[in-house]
Amino acid sequence: MGYLKGKTVEHVPVVQTGWTLSELLVSLALMAVLAAVALPAFQAQQRQARRSDAQSALQQLQLAQARWRDTQSGHAADLSSLGWAGNLSQGGHYRLAIEDASPEGYSLIATPIGSQARDSVCAPMRLQLQHMATVVLSSGDDLSGDPGRCWRQ
Repeated sequence: MGYLKGKTVEHVPVVQTGWTLSELLVSLALMAVLAAVALPAFQAQQRQARRSDAQSALQQLQLAQARWRDTQSGHAADLSSLGWAGNLSQGGHYRLAIEDASPEGYSLIATPIGSQARDSVCAPMRLQLQHMATVVLSSGDDLSGDPGRCWRQ
């Protein structure tokens, strides 16, 4: 006990609440490590989900080619003939093109652009009609298959 001009003063212990600087730094470091581990997995999942943008666009082009072929002697060689105003997929993640259009078939190509261009496993995605009967779904460097399983549904 202390004295203050004749009065008795009791010392009351002060309870401090809150975080120490070291506790804050440890928690920030833990969050940074978790973010560094989770971010690449999140981005890979995003790229995989965006592949449906290419699949949808290529399948829409396939239907448009079938409608075109009903009234023409061959397949359309450009997107504008099929009624497409531009060359981008609906989501804007892929640039679309028609190659090797003939009366017997065609190749529809979806090349990733922007942040989707990092999806190197499935670049580009293709839908090909061969001999008016066979549809080939392919991706990457393989023209006749899908080794990266980019077309899985």
